[in-house]
Amino acid sequence: MVIKLEINENSGRLDRFLVMARPEIPRSRWESWIRAGKVFVNSVPAFKNGQILKAGDVLETELPDLPPPAARLTPEPMDLPTLFEDDRLWIINKPVGLVVHPGTGHPSGTVLNALLARIGVTNRSTENTDGEDDEETMIWPGLVHRLDKFTSGCMAMAKDEEAKTCLQDQFKARTVAKTYLAIARQSRKLPEIGSLLIDAPIARHRLDRTKMTIQPKGRPAQTRVKVLGKSKGLALMSCDLLTGRTHQIRVHMASLGAPLLGDPLYGGSTAWQGLDGGIVECPHPALHAWKLTLDHPSGKRLNVTAEIPEALANYLSAFGFARP
Repeated sequence: MVIKLEINENSGRLDRFLVMARPEIPRSRWESWIRAGKVFVNSVPAFKNGQILKAGDVLETELPDLPPPAARLTPEPMDLPTLFEDDRLWIINKPVGLVVHPGTGHPSGTVLNALLARIGVTNRSTENTDGEDDEETMIWPGLVHRLDKFTSGCMAMAKDEEAKTCLQDQFKARTVAKTYLAIARQSRKLPEIGSLLIDAPIARHRLDRTKMTIQPKGRPAQTRVKVLGKSKGLALMSCDLLTGRTHQIRVHMASLGAPLLGDPLYGGSTAWQGLDGGIVECPHPALHAWKLTLDHPSGKRLNVTAEIPEALANYLSAFGFARP
């Protein structure tokens, strides 16, 4: 449901106004809704909870969904591929298809359920979680960044509050190094030699709420891309995330005319001709969180690499790319 309100008088902070206008929705939900760029003031995403509303402003937003009142997280032991683990951190190679945290259609069987079992925490409410937050936004107890359901690879989690704060500070300061592998359509805008920095702000699409888009007044977003190989009209890329916006690589690559293979949401094809002439089906974006470098709470620098999943390895072979 979309609501549109014209502000008749100076009304103070945006988040407080929304709570008064729709008190059935918790303030924490409105705050995350605003940070995700889903509330528009005069057709511009607000992003800041404290934005001041003035007489004549026009506010527009979809009403956020609410979790069931009794929604609870249940610890669920899972045998997930572990890249590093001690009593402070757990870094996994997230499999393709595994959801990070509960949401609509996925009440359980998520990475967060597995983390709760790992640290022995039970019966936590999901009321304040929001599946659309950027990587810098914390979700209790220790999810400091997220991967889409069909993105595999490195994912770091904290096991205690101090470790969570340590990782959160690193993501905010952008001292965490994140490198992804992606297969994209070839484009003249891709670099032949060296790397290319894509510096283009991102915000939620105004008409299609499942998409993000490049907007001058969006949140800053930077991706450094390098071509590792070309074959059959496709390019194998390494992508360094300098920021962590929702769908960042997918949006930035599409802006170059090089959407990811298997990503129809941003113009990518779900089938491509392989070296042998046969058609290779690609049901989800060819994207893998390959390498992650961050500081352990002890101060030690950690470098982890996630093995390429079978599906992506098969794509590399089918299109004739050398395995990086």
